Amino acid sequence: MIKNKNLLFVIKILILIILFLSALYFENAHQQRLIVMIVIFVLFLINNVAKYFLKAQNKLFILFLVDIALIYILETNSRLLINYFFHSFYIIIFLEASLLLPLKKGITIGIITVIISMIKYAYLIYYKFNLSNVSQMVFFLMVNILILVIATFAQHTKEEKEKKDILYRELLDTHKQLKEYTDELNRLSVIEERNRIARDIHDTLGHNMTALIMQLQMADHYAMSDAGKSSQMINNSLNTAKESLSKIREVVETLRGKETSPEIAIKTLVEEFSEKTGVEIELNIEGEISKNYGVNSAIYHILQEGMTNAIRHGNASEIWINLSYSNENIKFRIKDNGAGALVFIEGFGLKGIKERVESFGGKVEFKPQDGFIIDGIIKTNEKL
Repeated sequence: MIKNKNLLFVIKILILIILFLSALYFENAHQQRLIVMIVIFVLFLINNVAKYFLKAQNKLFILFLVDIALIYILETNSRLLINYFFHSFYIIIFLEASLLLPLKKGITIGIITVIISMIKYAYLIYYKFNLSNVSQMVFFLMVNILILVIATFAQHTKEEKEKKDILYRELLDTHKQLKEYTDELNRLSVIEERNRIARDIHDTLGHNMTALIMQLQMADHYAMSDAGKSSQMINNSLNTAKESLSKIREVVETLRGKETSPEIAIKTLVEEFSEKTGVEIELNIEGEISKNYGVNSAIYHILQEGMTNAIRHGNASEIWINLSYSNENIKFRIKDNGAGALVFIEGFGLKGIKERVESFGGKVEFKPQDGFIIDGIIKTNEKL
């Protein structure tokens, strides 16, 4: 690119020198006029060298105006009304302006150049008014306008190409960033899904295993005193184990389970847990249950883990559950009469509850008072 620019500059300077020497040949200038014309041309060359090294667009525009002024002064020192070799410099000026300047400034220089170049023709018609000179002026004007239009179109095409190149590079950068975001989103989605599967398996296994352990303990307790009762508890334990296996398979395969009514699913969960553990559970549901699967699934597992926590860590005999549904949120409370604790450590189960609630923009509190209380709120419009 730099080599091409240097080559074009050298070619332009050589063309200017050849045109100037050709003009001098026809001028037959001597002494003072010759010196003046050479000085003006040298200034013109210096101005062109300055344009080559200058990058500021505003100053470059001024240097083109200086070019036009110098050529006009050179023409006024000619003994001929029109010296076509000097006149050719105007064409070089607005061709160069169309390449180096922005579109609007390039057009401005082109228009100024055409107007200044016509002054000599106006003098020619003034002194020698005839059809030939008028035709010559019109022809040269049309040629200049044609060259100006072509140069303007070339400059417009160049700018459009530069804009497209910039846009293309921006699109490539955006595509690269989008790919990085997509990869990161996929990675986070995998992690989130893995954590969700872990929570679902933990909630399902923890809930049923707690019930199974209690049933086996009761079966062992009745083994010596009531064989029938013990046999019944063992059968119940077997059913619980089978149910646990079935639920684990559902979690692994679909993570959804059966498409049942959320209200029925919650009531069934509470009834089965109460039946298996012997714990009295009071369930109260207020408002219209949400149709959001994600929210309902979260509430289901929160209740599951809350009840399991009450039995496993608090040895509770009674649990009170309250669910309050509205268009904006779901408030829940799980209270038990267990042992409670002034100081407690959030295990995997309580952390799972907290993660589920926070994933829906909600909040949860654990209160070890008069047993243990889990108070929380989930925003129903946070996830769909």
